Amino acid sequence: MRNPGWPATLATLALGAASARAEAPLPARAVQNRAHTQTHEFTVAVGTLPLDAFRKGLTLSGGYTLHFSDRWAWEAVQYTYSYPISTDLEDELRAYDLRPTPFERLESYVATNVVLKPLYFKGAWFNEHLTYGELLLLAGGGYGWLTRTQRPMVDVGVATRVYATDWVSLRLDVRGLSFFNADDLHNELWIGLGASL
Repeated sequence: MRNPGWPATLATLALGAASARAEAPLPARAVQNRAHTQTHEFTVAVGTLPLDAFRKGLTLSGGYTLHFSDRWAWEAVQYTYSYPISTDLEDELRAYDLRPTPFERLESYVATNVVLKPLYFKGAWFNEHLTYGELLLLAGGGYGWLTRTQRPMVDVGVATRVYATDWVSLRLDVRGLSFFNADDLHNELWIGLGASL
């Protein structure tokens, strides 16, 4: 009986390796690299504080965020100023000789937040252009100036961003703000629409 020799041995090994590769499970997840990565982000936003029935707040905000990775970032500072806009409710109560109980209104605040970026996505815009975006979760604290007091605050929020270009993105934020002192807790909701560079 003849020995098949080394060519047959190599063929057998190659077939065995190909068979093992074919049976190997596929990776549990498939992830593309991000089309947009950031390090420094500057944001300007307009928004509203809608909870006050007597005076709504029209806000202007500016902030700076430092991105450590595709998952984590630090919103180092966000400053928001609120301009009060009166509603008709106070005039309607005055017609019945009623006055609201005085309470504080938020004038401005500064905050810092930890940012988690759990979802990065892309979609087809009218089946013609790819659009990229991400979901952000924020939590942190800061300090607020109300009409009669100054208080520390905590905030939590969610935001979504859609990239318009490599450098510019549009961002929608919704945040719950709680300003506290020894006597009282003042809650606000901030909704902001902004642009980031």
